[in-house]
Amino acid sequence: MNVMAAVGAGSLLTALAAALFACLGATVGLRAGRPLLIRAARQALLVTALFTSVAIGTLAVALLRNDFSLAYVAGVSSRGMQTYMKWASIYSQQAGSLLFWTWSMSLFIAAFARWTLPKIPWGAPHATAVCGAVLAAFLFALTFLASPFHVSEITPPDGRGLNPLLVDAGMLIHPPFLLSGLVSTVVPFALGAAALMSGRIDGVWIAAVRRWALLSWLVLSIGNLLGGWWAYHVLGWGGYWGWDPVENSAILPLFPMTAFLHSMMVQERRGMLKLWNLALVVAAFSLAVFGTFNVRSGLVDSVHSFAQSEIGAYFLLLVAAVLVISIGLMVWRAPYLRAEHDFESLLSRESALIVNNYLFTAIALVILGGTLFPVFSELFVDTRVTVGPSFFNAAVGPLLVVLLGLTAIGTVLPWRRAANQTLRRRFALPLLGTGLAALALRVGGMRDVEALVATSAAIMLVLATVREFMLGAAGLRAATGRPWVGALLSLFERDQRRYGGYLVHLGVAVIAVAVVGSTIYQQQLRPTLAPGESFEAGGRTITYEGLRQRKGTSNGIDSEIFAELSVTQGGREVALLEPARRLFTNFPGQPTTVVGLQSTLRDDLYVFLQGWDDTEAIELHVFVNPLVNWLWIGSAIYILGGVLAWVPRPASEPARAAVPAGGAAGSKA
Repeated sequence: MNVMAAVGAGSLLTALAAALFACLGATVGLRAGRPLLIRAARQALLVTALFTSVAIGTLAVALLRNDFSLAYVAGVSSRGMQTYMKWASIYSQQAGSLLFWTWSMSLFIAAFARWTLPKIPWGAPHATAVCGAVLAAFLFALTFLASPFHVSEITPPDGRGLNPLLVDAGMLIHPPFLLSGLVSTVVPFALGAAALMSGRIDGVWIAAVRRWALLSWLVLSIGNLLGGWWAYHVLGWGGYWGWDPVENSAILPLFPMTAFLHSMMVQERRGMLKLWNLALVVAAFSLAVFGTFNVRSGLVDSVHSFAQSEIGAYFLLLVAAVLVISIGLMVWRAPYLRAEHDFESLLSRESALIVNNYLFTAIALVILGGTLFPVFSELFVDTRVTVGPSFFNAAVGPLLVVLLGLTAIGTVLPWRRAANQTLRRRFALPLLGTGLAALALRVGGMRDVEALVATSAAIMLVLATVREFMLGAAGLRAATGRPWVGALLSLFERDQRRYGGYLVHLGVAVIAVAVVGSTIYQQQLRPTLAPGESFEAGGRTITYEGLRQRKGTSNGIDSEIFAELSVTQGGREVALLEPARRLFTNFPGQPTTVVGLQSTLRDDLYVFLQGWDDTEAIELHVFVNPLVNWLWIGSAIYILGGVLAWVPRPASEPARAAVPAGGAAGSKA
């Protein structure tokens, strides 16, 4: 008997039983009016998290102990792998990834059960039942369809090792954040379902869901941003977002979740968009589960996909069940979903927010349609046609630019309605500043119309956001006598939600400018060099010193062949780059790229080694990518704003009232 397999499989089976009890116990307890049974069902969610943790801990121990009697361990690890990479191998293949997914989901649900469910008696039984049902669905798949605890018939002396593309320290942070962000959508979904089942489709469920939705959005954002960083530094193709089908599946839930963070403010303030808000949380969770299906089904080709598996059909059925049940609940509760007020003016914040929501939805639909286009084309014309990055850039890019401009407008617009004089006063600085900036960019040499329009939209968003900060700080200075810096910092103390949201908008604007610079103004070269030869790129002189080799020491790396490149600028050496091809012992046909990168605030010199011959002549692929560092700076601002918006703030309402009306336009996050 294999002890590790028995403990792991037994833990999953126990967790499945606990999840089923949570679902059935909450349902029976509600119908029979038995609060003790409802409480026991809620506790069962904690038990589920406990035994799921035991299961993933068992797999981690098996990896650390090189227990190759488990087929999963033999397939993803080896004796020569470093400890940190063994942890990363937990989620490197299908069964382990599903275990990590379910474990992370169980932790989110356990936190939800511990800190939120006791405070919402109106919806606790319903939310408990939904969480139990979802956990049971994934645990069933883990236990019976894709268990990582299958025992090998023959125990090999060593394992195969990790997929070469995954041998990087970034694997320790990118997949955990991304998977956790996707699974965290279950909590807003459970609260939305509870609101529908209980009939409490008012401000009560919005108050309960707000911080959970923010947390889900934040973790999912971090996961996608880290994915871009990882792709840029590891995959070696010169970019950070390739519109790969699995990349698209990962970012899709972010659009309805972002839309929800905006539209729930309309329901909070005006009692409107009730049906729309519920549809958004259902869409976010459904798209998260769809991503699980997409990765495992083999439906579309992707460098990120797992091997095709019948489990994909199981998750497609799960998506269908979520949608059918949710739509049925919304039809049932239709009388409760009527708006309490009508829109009073097109020139109002709520109008801008609903158009904002339409744009987020349109972007998500375009990405989803483009991702599934090969399937549709094969179905209807019997030819598999794949759309590439050029389609997504052309279709999504303009929508994102309009969204930037609309966000700037929405930041300035007041709620309900505004007089013409008020509108002129509020729009004067953003419009004048944007016009002057666009003129300066044009005179300064920006000839590309797309770049000029996109950059102008980003500048308008910056100016509109800065205006809100300055008005709020000016009011505090007048009231308290604090200096400007102190007044600006105090804004976050008084209303983290609002000003954290504004900080997110600043981050988005910086990211937008960086994306424009690094895509439209990217330069590429493919020089072929003999030792001692040089070439020019991005105002630098790059000299090829020679081809070298070093032996690998761990993680299945056999050796690295690298080119020594001396980078000089202004007559002095500024960098020594070593772009390389990494060869693996157990994967002889899968060499990977090690990028040579010199990064500045102005641009990046990005080099990878394409090939070489017996004379040590090399072929390089060189990119000069402007403003990429600003992408990471903008991401940091974005994340900081999200954290500030999410962190609880004491005595927020009295403090909010102290901020002047001009700076109190409401949160956008």
